[in-house]
Amino acid sequence: MSQVFAVTSGKGGVGKSTVSVGLAYAFLKLNKKVLLVDMDEGLRCLDLMLGVDKSAVFDLSDILMGKEIDDAVYKVDGANGLYLIPAPAQIGKIDAFAFSVFAENAAALYDTVIFDFPAGMDFSLYGCLPKETLFLTVAVPDPVSVRDAAAVSSRLNEISCPSRLIINNFTYSLVKRNLHRNIDDIIDGSGLQLVGVIPHSEELAVISVTHKIKPRGKPAAAFYRTAKRLCGEHTLLPKPKKI
Repeated sequence: MSQVFAVTSGKGGVGKSTVSVGLAYAFLKLNKKVLLVDMDEGLRCLDLMLGVDKSAVFDLSDILMGKEIDDAVYKVDGANGLYLIPAPAQIGKIDAFAFSVFAENAAALYDTVIFDFPAGMDFSLYGCLPKETLFLTVAVPDPVSVRDAAAVSSRLNEISCPSRLIINNFTYSLVKRNLHRNIDDIIDGSGLQLVGVIPHSEELAVISVTHKIKPRGKPAAAFYRTAKRLCGEHTLLPKPKKI
């Protein structure tokens, strides 16, 4: 049975797309066939992050207007089993009904489908996703992001969409100096169940240039732990200074 995830955030700039890519690579390590779908109309970025921007001709809007899914699916070089559908280059190209049909079809073709939604409170397409979709809300350890994550959590709860929390850009040294929220405070402030903590890393900051995540680094380990939890495996969270 396939798994479908929708990656969201209230505040922009929290590394939501980076988390989407990191999770995709982690699911690959779990021998999953993975499809990433960029949902950020007019501001797409996953094609650049994954190095397929020069080869991308068709995008999600072409599928919604009648193209076969395979026509707009791009294989990511060096990542056997990872595929991307770019977002439309222009805003207003996603029809809700056509998108709901596409989402169901995509879930039938791949082991794991990750929809990378734009930040904010526009939930108009969330009801078009397969009913088994789990929403992953990304927050960073600052008060604004935590408050926005709480707003997203509340709205998702109102529309009966299950959600989990991923903390990104976690820096233990800043927590120790009381310059960042600690993990428990973020959980309490967001009202969400934690599923993963991703450390701050220069490696992730330059992923649009390198197009990869080092398989033995701390970020890769954190994404792998998160993916295993999402697959139902019991995986302990390391002590904060070890994340």
